Amino acid sequence: MTTETIRFSDIPKTSQLFQDFLYDFQRVESFYEAGARDWDALIARAKRVAAQNFNREAVADVLLEQNRNAGAGEATLANIERLRQNDSVVIITGQQAGLFTGPLYTVFKALTAIKLAHQLREKNVNAIPVFWIAAEDHDFAEVNHTRLVNRDGQLVTITYTACSPAEGKPVGAVTLKEGINDNLDELIAALPESEFTPQLAADLRESYQPGTGFADAFGKMMMKLFGKFGVVLINPLDDRFKQIAGTIYSQAMQRAPEFADVLVKQSAALEAAGYHAQVYTSTESVPLFMMDEGRRTALMQRDGHFYLKGREKQFGREELLETVNRCPACFSPNVTLRPIVQDFLLPTAVYIGGPAEIAYFAQLRAGYQLLGRIEPLVLSRASFTLLEKRHAKTLSKNGLQFSDLFAGLPEVITKVAEQSLDKETAATFDETEQLFEAQLEKLQATLQKVDPPLAAALKGGRANILSNIHRLRATYVKNVSQRDEATRHQLERAFAVLYPNKGLQEREINVSYFLARYGYELLDRIYDEVTLEEAGHQVLPC
Repeated sequence: MTTETIRFSDIPKTSQLFQDFLYDFQRVESFYEAGARDWDALIARAKRVAAQNFNREAVADVLLEQNRNAGAGEATLANIERLRQNDSVVIITGQQAGLFTGPLYTVFKALTAIKLAHQLREKNVNAIPVFWIAAEDHDFAEVNHTRLVNRDGQLVTITYTACSPAEGKPVGAVTLKEGINDNLDELIAALPESEFTPQLAADLRESYQPGTGFADAFGKMMMKLFGKFGVVLINPLDDRFKQIAGTIYSQAMQRAPEFADVLVKQSAALEAAGYHAQVYTSTESVPLFMMDEGRRTALMQRDGHFYLKGREKQFGREELLETVNRCPACFSPNVTLRPIVQDFLLPTAVYIGGPAEIAYFAQLRAGYQLLGRIEPLVLSRASFTLLEKRHAKTLSKNGLQFSDLFAGLPEVITKVAEQSLDKETAATFDETEQLFEAQLEKLQATLQKVDPPLAAALKGGRANILSNIHRLRATYVKNVSQRDEATRHQLERAFAVLYPNKGLQEREINVSYFLARYGYELLDRIYDEVTLEEAGHQVLPC
């Protein structure tokens, strides 16, 4: 089905670290485990991971309750039972609980984990797909909105404003208010009318009800989308998980100075290799936040003591360790410890991530080694632009490839206008430029022999003359493009869907736009296109 596959090195704003991770792995092999795209390496890693000790029964018990509450069916419940088996491993991905599931890449992450788990099971690896709902994050502004293209072809943003968490409190602490119904009305009114819209609307309303937790609503909708695939959801904002993770919390805090030191050194090595450090590290950083009246407050370390950031409160080392051991729920892991906690709770063989998460892992290897945990193999998620027939027709009619959109709307409109110029007028412009260029060149050569200062003066005048001709041509092109309003309108609509806000579709548009047009069957079609071997961005007809 794919019509075009684009290397990420050809996509604007792609970091050098991500490019090398995909296409020149030898340059980054000191920061990652190799083998995420090699079946033999994957199978070997699964066996190593499964051999570690995990509190499988306790974790599975909590997952059973969480997933039943999310509306899980038989496939998911069976996978949770399989997690109790000592040879099972998980293929995990995750995302913040974005409004109405957030941008499309959330869907692509889930489908990549599901597909890889299925393929590993075919190779006799007891693999389970898991989606980690990052409910402990506290940046509500990142998740309280979603975007889609409305019936007029315009990109619109829907933002939940009925309430927000108190500063420092996690997103998972937010309970939806009546205002969510206004957001649902706004979303559904923007969706195209089709045979699929009523079911989608019903599922959204059933998931996002007043009184439901913000992250719980996300989980319910994710289960409606992926439950049939057997995906297991995990919400870490549960004190029972924190109790299980208390051991790794304690180990990290006992070695907090070393943990900070190895992360600083790893980050320095990353930057010395010419890459960016995704996470700021400092020798004063501590791997746990303290929950202070329900708010995540950073801890700092200095001279053998611990401090609450921005507060006068001070703790001795033994005092803080005693608190961690007594009340793990009083703490929350920071970004450098969170993946290790995840892989302490779950037998993680592979982590599926986007560019940002993959950048995180480049800094975390030393932390895994210090705490004696096996780091997972890291694999980039599938990446797609969904290309509708009408927009494919617009591109084809105007001689465009999807990658041409990276230049931006004004540039593409100009390019299309130039291609449609009256041939006689275009040829006259070309001929005029060539004649002026030739005659001015001839005149300058003659003046150079008899009057060099005048020849030098002509050089600047010559540039002005040619510039005026170019400007006249540009104005003509602009006038032509403005006269062809139909083509301009088609290109604007194509950009709104295919390259919104000068970025990839998957980072902006919500899946509901496409589900309303093509139904839930679209998820199966995308699933079929996910392949372990593909390391590019795929343009997928739908």
